Amino acid sequence: MNGKKPEPERLRAGKVYHKKVQADWKANAEGDVHIELTVTKRDTKKRRGRLDVFVTDADSEVRAIVEIKNSDWDKMTPHAVRRNAKRQARQIWKYIELQEELNGICPGIVFPKRPSDPQRLEFIERLFEEEGIPVVWDDESTEERKSRNILCNR
Repeated sequence: MNGKKPEPERLRAGKVYHKKVQADWKANAEGDVHIELTVTKRDTKKRRGRLDVFVTDADSEVRAIVEIKNSDWDKMTPHAVRRNAKRQARQIWKYIELQEELNGICPGIVFPKRPSDPQRLEFIERLFEEEGIPVVWDDESTEERKSRNILCNR
């Protein structure tokens, strides 16, 4: 044994999910897909960040930044839901601000599953919508998403 503590199951599962979503983007997205792209943050400490998925399309000059999170929204208190959504949105916008040209950047965030409570689902989507970030739930088909008609109901 190497003396290290075993990795917590939640962290291990998150890494597996992360790799799955990245592989899906690599296989299916149009344009150049960059996985785990390292960027330097614009703070005094020159810390490094990592874009989960960064897609560029030279033909249309559109770029996408996709953050992948393994958040289990059902296990969080309402206060924690708001705090986590806002923190995740700030992270995405910090990555966008690192890009030299902000025009044509489409942010997005992907989660493995929707919360079981429809009100919580709507609350989370509204928090991200207020930040201009579309949410994708991996357990929801495009048809299900359209049937909820999320953007038109507000």
